[in-house]
Amino acid sequence: MKNIDMLARTAQLAQLADSSVCDNPRVGAVLVHQGRIIGEGYHHRAGEAHAEVNCLASVSKEDRELIPKSTLFVSLEPCCIKGRTPACTGLILKEQIRKVVFPQRDTTDEVSGRSAAILREAKVRVKEYPDFLPTEATNINRLIYTTEQRPFVLLKFARSADGYLRPKDRSRKYWITNDISRRLVHRWRTDTNAVIVGARTVIDDDPKLNARFFPGPDPRPVVIDLHDRLTGKEKIFSAGGERPLVFTGRKAAKLRAETVEMKEKDLNKKAIKKILRKLHDLKFGHVTVEGGATTLAAFLEYGYWDEARRFTGPVRFGNGLLAPEFPASARLTGSEHIGTDVLEYFKR
Repeated sequence: MKNIDMLARTAQLAQLADSSVCDNPRVGAVLVHQGRIIGEGYHHRAGEAHAEVNCLASVSKEDRELIPKSTLFVSLEPCCIKGRTPACTGLILKEQIRKVVFPQRDTTDEVSGRSAAILREAKVRVKEYPDFLPTEATNINRLIYTTEQRPFVLLKFARSADGYLRPKDRSRKYWITNDISRRLVHRWRTDTNAVIVGARTVIDDDPKLNARFFPGPDPRPVVIDLHDRLTGKEKIFSAGGERPLVFTGRKAAKLRAETVEMKEKDLNKKAIKKILRKLHDLKFGHVTVEGGATTLAAFLEYGYWDEARRFTGPVRFGNGLLAPEFPASARLTGSEHIGTDVLEYFKR
């Protein structure tokens, strides 16, 4: 099999990881001997074995003698620093693997290019494919986290067929999307470290912001409440799961949550930057902004987003709160039908 086929497989394995990897990159690895895959693995959880370790551990007893004669394919440059786990370059040299192939360098300061140099100095053949499958194999989350010192930001929202987030009558009960789309959203929540919403959304919709409709880890609920509207009686504070994090003003109610007092009265560029820096400090590599209109619009206006997913349902409201518009620089990268809904993907 060709190198590009093996690299595509490492990308598939990397995508099996969920939010449990936190600030770590999502990485997959494949060990190949004469065109046959003899080992596979991916990074499951922050602080635990890396993809390379799990890949080599999966090799059967009968095939272990083939390891030194095999090629290791990894979706990201192997690490060369000892942190919560040993350096993967050390394992590669210990197992006497003579060839390593990867598509992207790790942008962590202590790693970027250094691992490749260590392996080459030890006479390991290193092949890099920097332009290979940029939308699939490139670990964009890692690039954002290490170079911009913030998490990767995904925007998610649903609009009616005539472009509204909700009807004018706030008391009107409605669903914009169908059951399948709503379950898909819960699947996405297991892949993100935090779900961010504004206080108005919590008050109006009283959401739990967990992943109860899909098995996997719950994201941490994050609420932006600069005007101190929350009372502490909302479901988000009694839903169980992750403890909410609330960014408050100066007169916040007593909440069953971790609170961060903000000086900003409005969700401006400085406020968003502070919020994302706090989430970076918490080692969150991926966060999702789910609403409401003011919060979504602010992240769009100030450019603090990397990807967006927009549902359009068949319902029509006729009037109400308009959905935010994407800037001219946004790029539509794909769309699909989810039953009666249309799901569109955008990149910044």
